[in-house]
Formats: sequence, C-alpha cells, structure tokens
Amino acid sequence: MAKKLKKKISIFANIIISVSISVGLFMTVYTLLEYGRLGVPIPSDVLAVLIGFWGGELLIIALRQVFGSDVINKRKNESEDLP
Repeated sequence: MAKKLKKKISIFANIIISVSISVGLFMTVYTLLEYGRLGVPIPSDVLAVLIGFWGGELLIIALRQVFGSDVINKRKNESEDLP
C-alpha cells in the first residue's frame, strides 16, 4: 500500500513539474517573440521575472534531487541488484 502511494505521489510530482516547465517555456517564448516582433528592447523587469522563474524551476529540481527523490532511490536499488 505504501509503495503505491509513494509511486502516485512521485507521478503527481513529475506531472506538476512538467506542466510548470511547459507553461513557463510557452510564456517565455511568447514574451520574447512579442518583444522581438515589436522591435522593443526587453525591459529589465520582464527579464528579471523570466530569469527568476527559470532559477526557481532549477531550484525545485535540485531540491528534489537532494531531499529523497525517486531518482536517488532508483540508484540505490540498481546498485543493490548488481552482483
């Protein structure tokens, strides 16, 4: 029962991260294309928000790797399976 719950939580976390990155990527590309189309320099506030968003995403992924993610558990299981 606990393994199923842990697997569901892991799948949910992967979906949330994937959706967040997809939406962020779409908004970043759209913003950059609009400023390019208008021929206007990108304001520093907009650039700071874009950089902050991607920095936050990298931080979430890094924290997930450090604090007991499923990737670490997979590596431990793979090393135990080897003779």
